[in-house]
Amino acid sequence: MTLFEYTNQNIDHIKLNTKCGIISCTFLNHWSIYCRFDYYRKAGNPVCIAVINAAKDFKVKESTVFKIKKQMESEV
Repeated sequence: MTLFEYTNQNIDHIKLNTKCGIISCTFLNHWSIYCRFDYYRKAGNPVCIAVINAAKDFKVKESTVFKIKKQMESEV
């Protein structure tokens, strides 16, 4: 199971832990960026185009999206 799949299954619990300060707000931001990347991939775009579009949408560098992609696709 990847970190992204785990987060999707436990999003309510993760949001509660973020409110309590147990999990960093950055994690939810990274999750949102990966969700947008995943949306573009499922729309049929190649990885590079999906990364560029997600980076534009969130006003971050493409390298940041690649790092988030690697993190979210890692095994838990």
